[in-house]
Amino acid sequence: MATGIPTTTAAEPAAAAPAWPQHVDAWLALVADWRWAMDAQLRIVRVESLRPDQPLPMLDALLGHTPWDSPAFQLPVAQWRRHQRVLWAHKPFRGLELAWRLPGRRARWCAISGVPQFDARGHFAGYVGLAQDITARKRAEVALRETRAELDATLRALPDLMFEIDRHGVFHRVYTPDVGLLAAPADAIVGHNHRDLLPADVVAVGEAAMAEADRHGHARGYRYSLDLPMGRRWFELSVARKQAHGPGPARFVMLVRDITALKQREDELTELAFIDPLTGLANRRLLLDRIEQAVLRQQREPSWCALLFIDLDDFKQINDRHGHPAGDTVLQALGQRLRGSVRATDPVGRLAGDEFLALLTDIGQAPLRAQRVAMRTARVIVQAMAEPVPVRDHTVQPSCSVGVLLFRGCQSLPALLAQADELMYRAKDAGKGRVIVRWYGRGGPAAVPAPDL
Repeated sequence: MATGIPTTTAAEPAAAAPAWPQHVDAWLALVADWRWAMDAQLRIVRVESLRPDQPLPMLDALLGHTPWDSPAFQLPVAQWRRHQRVLWAHKPFRGLELAWRLPGRRARWCAISGVPQFDARGHFAGYVGLAQDITARKRAEVALRETRAELDATLRALPDLMFEIDRHGVFHRVYTPDVGLLAAPADAIVGHNHRDLLPADVVAVGEAAMAEADRHGHARGYRYSLDLPMGRRWFELSVARKQAHGPGPARFVMLVRDITALKQREDELTELAFIDPLTGLANRRLLLDRIEQAVLRQQREPSWCALLFIDLDDFKQINDRHGHPAGDTVLQALGQRLRGSVRATDPVGRLAGDEFLALLTDIGQAPLRAQRVAMRTARVIVQAMAEPVPVRDHTVQPSCSVGVLLFRGCQSLPALLAQADELMYRAKDAGKGRVIVRWYGRGGPAAVPAPDL
């Protein structure tokens, strides 16, 4: 050859190897690393490097051998058999990938293509072909498979659901360790818009999280609940914007964690912190906070409010005569009656012991109308509290006294509580089951009180 590129040949076998076409060396080096030839018995008889930087190791393991007999090449038996059928049928082939094992070194890979050669009489004379070193690509594929396997193992270890979604709301990928946490089967999610799969409130949460992630790169702490066949579940959503590649809407990775157990614990802690465990009503802390917020709202609203201070009559005698468990039963029953005697929007709760508070808000802009509403509600409470309460094998006949303080505008909560407490004690002094109603002005009680009940 006149290429100046090193050439190695085997001892000439009985049958001459076909010759390569001339004047192609320059462009062959652009598309391949080696060229080779087989004789009519499919033995490798010649191997030449097309590039000086590609050596030809283990030639003694190649020359004089058929590919499947060579100790250098490795291919599964089934693939060898398919390739043999191609060769014996004298057909061209392309891109056969073989592992090339070198002693003490990592395997290399090559992709081989060949075309059959025939003599002037049309008799099969062997093959000539090209080989390309694809080791870098094969190693990259192995590394990619290992990375994917590692990622899959990591994802399987995570309790989170993972979605890839674009800015328009179309899902592109779904991963979940528990299909029971999906709103629909995975194959019914990919390619579909979240508006077609999820309730509007959940869609709104997801879009808000994506909008924040679009601005800042990530978003965390978005919560929503979803009704699934296993029941209502709570989730927390974190979103990260993917790096843009090419045209199309921005894409985001969503990690969704099932926080149902955490939400239940939070609710339990909230209940312990703000709910009276005996009656189920708001405790003193939550009750005073709600009343204070309602009072502050009156700065902007001209409507009247009424603060009702309720105290059970002779409750100590119930505890002394029937025992504290019986007293607890009475408090539970009366707490529920109180809750049912006012509007659901009105704050009501247990202040301490046998004392309760209720705040009637927005009961009218006219003073006399507000007075009638407050008096009517107080009567309902007194009547409800006077119903007998079954305790074991007998009944208890409770009663209560109520002080009602009418007010509007911004007031001092401690002052309101003190005035209502005073009215409650006046009601108790007047006898059991009594109600006293008074106005509260900015300078104190008005000169003309509402009639006592």
